[in-house]
Amino acid sequence: MDPSALLSLPVELRELIYGFLFSSYTIRHGFKHASIPSSTDESSNRIALLLTCRQIFAEAWRHLPLNCTLHFRGTENLLETLLSVDQSVVTRIRHVRVRAFPCPLYASERTNYYPTYYAANAFSLLPGICLDTLVVDDCWHGFGMGDGWRDVTTYFDIEALLKSDAWKELTYITPCTDFLASGYDHRRKRKTQPETWDALLKERDGEESGAEVQLMIVPDKQDKAIGHEQTEDGRVMQLWWAKPGHEVVENSRVAAPDQGLKGEVRIIARRGKRSRAVQLGLSEKSSWKDLKGKEGGFAPEGWKPYYNDMADAVGWIYGGWGRRMQLANQALNS
Repeated sequence: MDPSALLSLPVELRELIYGFLFSSYTIRHGFKHASIPSSTDESSNRIALLLTCRQIFAEAWRHLPLNCTLHFRGTENLLETLLSVDQSVVTRIRHVRVRAFPCPLYASERTNYYPTYYAANAFSLLPGICLDTLVVDDCWHGFGMGDGWRDVTTYFDIEALLKSDAWKELTYITPCTDFLASGYDHRRKRKTQPETWDALLKERDGEESGAEVQLMIVPDKQDKAIGHEQTEDGRVMQLWWAKPGHEVVENSRVAAPDQGLKGEVRIIARRGKRSRAVQLGLSEKSSWKDLKGKEGGFAPEGWKPYYNDMADAVGWIYGGWGRRMQLANQALNS
């Protein structure tokens, strides 16, 4: 590419070109089988733009974190990557996708019990981050595991994210309805959704702020799907709501009309206008390596570890080194 042709355009037009080029560009971190772009690959051509000359690099580089999507294999990979870059880059990142593996903080080489946090808590380590879109994939379902506690864990993963900062629009993707519609909830903490979560967000941002939470289901039987919105791959989505499954087991008459639908569910949440979405972070700046290496773990004020309200579930997950590694491989190596 001849850089003089691009530089001959007005700077305002060049800015639009940079934004357009990187808006559909995804950078993947931590995946075992990351694709290697060829010399003719469209993605490699976009990055080649940064190598044309110093002026174009200085102009275009600012638009890369603002427009591209950073796709992380898991929560730890997100932290290891973003804690290693300059703060000015973190504050310019606008689009992230991550699998919501829980966030363990443990001393190096220790195999005994350690504090474990919801994936949402990881953003507390990234002060200044304010995402336009955050897409989170459920790590508890879709890997052949049949433990009942995973339904409740997914439910509170979602709720923790809805209570967190760092995002303006959140999409949580889970491959089934079990997080809400299954009959397992021994502590009976799940509520009818999305109305309860919608009220939670409206309480945060104001009734008239435009804040909202919707549940969209992608029915397994697409020929009977009723809806106009579609997923990226063309599947039809429709609005969905349901009662918690343990209530339906006790009284089937309370079931919602679509209670029995099966399929992928997307929880879509939007913060209200003028809401404070930026992550203020922790008062003390520490590296991920320092936090994991701190004897006895790390429990900053305001963080809510799993073991505060789900001690039995986490005991099953993290009762042993082998079980932890098994779950990690299932959740992260897909």
